Amino acid sequence: MNKILIALLILISISCQIKKKNTNSARNNQKDSMSITVSPQQFIKTLPDKLAENSGIIYYDNLFWTFNDSGGENSIYAFNLKGEIKKEIEIKDAQNNDWEDIAQDKKYIYIGDFGNNRGTRKNQAIYRIKKKEIGKSSKQKIKSKKIKFDFADQTDYSFKGRTTPFDCEALIEFNDALYIFTKDWANRYTTVYQIPKKNGEYKIKPIDKFNVTGLITGADVSPDKSKLALVGYKDYKPILWIFSNFTAENFWGKEKTYMELDSIFDAQTEGVCFLGNDSILISCESTSTYLPQVFLIDLNDLK
Repeated sequence: MNKILIALLILISISCQIKKKNTNSARNNQKDSMSITVSPQQFIKTLPDKLAENSGIIYYDNLFWTFNDSGGENSIYAFNLKGEIKKEIEIKDAQNNDWEDIAQDKKYIYIGDFGNNRGTRKNQAIYRIKKKEIGKSSKQKIKSKKIKFDFADQTDYSFKGRTTPFDCEALIEFNDALYIFTKDWANRYTTVYQIPKKNGEYKIKPIDKFNVTGLITGADVSPDKSKLALVGYKDYKPILWIFSNFTAENFWGKEKTYMELDSIFDAQTEGVCFLGNDSILISCESTSTYLPQVFLIDLNDLK
């Protein structure tokens, strides 16, 4: 065997080993996770028809805040424990192309307009509104600032027919920055990207990815910043990931808990938020089998 052929075989072997190592690294990042089956409790049995397409949820000022996704009004709604809408706020200078998640910090509420099922969008945005401008009236209008972004690693904007890795439905605020988690239709991973909180236009780069085995539709961080929750579904079954003791450098934390929510099979889970540090709310929109409603998981019960 000549020297050129030997060198070529060595290069091919090294290349295959590197590819295999990288693939295994991505797949094995859930090796330390605990997998359990959980039955959520009904928390709010039904939401008004006006919130049939609710997507995303936060808890602020003793109310729950949400909105309707693609095609809905450019408004957010606040409802109480009975599911009654108490406030309806129109977001000025905003358009609901495909609003998907909502997040908050001490001063602002952030609304993610970044749904991208087709993989063709170039106008993703996050709208920022000031909490102090929210008044007491049941209906009001508030101005917004727009944070625009595109994915630096996306070069192909052709129609993907729900196979794109650049769809997005999950948003959090953490350590004075915004983070989004993608919904990878083909590979069932999620990739996390960082976005500044100031209005502007940004090209965002991937930080890390995780094999969630499903499609992520919502995210939230516990008030004490110790837990990250990602909700979604897998083959029509709702799923929930909890990453404990996570950091901006390691979003997947020291402890990972994967939950399959068999008892609410076929519920379209769209939003997640912490109610305290150990209780999680999961919202779902209206389907042929479920009314729009909110479920509760008490993490203390799982211990």
